[in-house]
Amino acid sequence: MVKTEYFSGAYAEFPAAAVSQGEVSLRVENLACVRGLRVVFADLSFALAGGGVLHVSGANGAGKTSLLRMICGLLAPAAGTISLSDGAALASQCHYLGHADGLKNTLTPRETNFYENRFWTSQKPHATEDLLAFAGLLQQADQRVSTLSAGQRRRLALTRLLASPRRLWLLDEPYTALDAAGRELVNTLIRRQAEAGGLVVLAAHEPVPLADQHLELGT
Repeated sequence: MVKTEYFSGAYAEFPAAAVSQGEVSLRVENLACVRGLRVVFADLSFALAGGGVLHVSGANGAGKTSLLRMICGLLAPAAGTISLSDGAALASQCHYLGHADGLKNTLTPRETNFYENRFWTSQKPHATEDLLAFAGLLQQADQRVSTLSAGQRRRLALTRLLASPRRLWLLDEPYTALDAAGRELVNTLIRRQAEAGGLVVLAAHEPVPLADQHLELGT
């Protein structure tokens, strides 16, 4: 269980984030990304064992977002393979949190968590109040998402990681728009995912102390 204090001292307890289907490893072999006539990267290979956190860095345009999108199946590689050690379909095992938060502006945070809890997970859903407390959004629970700050929207998007557990998390610049407390929220989530045997691949321009592997693209 994890207890995380946030702005107002509100907290929520959650089971470990990773699903309990046993540890798996991620393997990427000879991957290539091509945009138009430009080869973004080629012959890219790495392996990530259960409980591992991989930090992907590189200049803008080096292919960080493209790599994450390839892993989750949103972008087809020009060459190479991506697989989990148990042969499970990647799309059913991963969360992809991209630059866009994917939130519906006309809903409230409470409505957002309510619908995502019921349509995105086959497990017993977490209480909406607990998810909002975890993200420090209880006071904004009934505001329209369109009225939230960039940091509040980011924290609301992060609650999906708890609402519907997956073994593989793909996080694209997860610290964007977050203050110190919000960044610690991200670190808490990553730490618990790794402790539970899950996998985390995150793209970030800044150092990631929690990462035990580092891949720099464009070098």
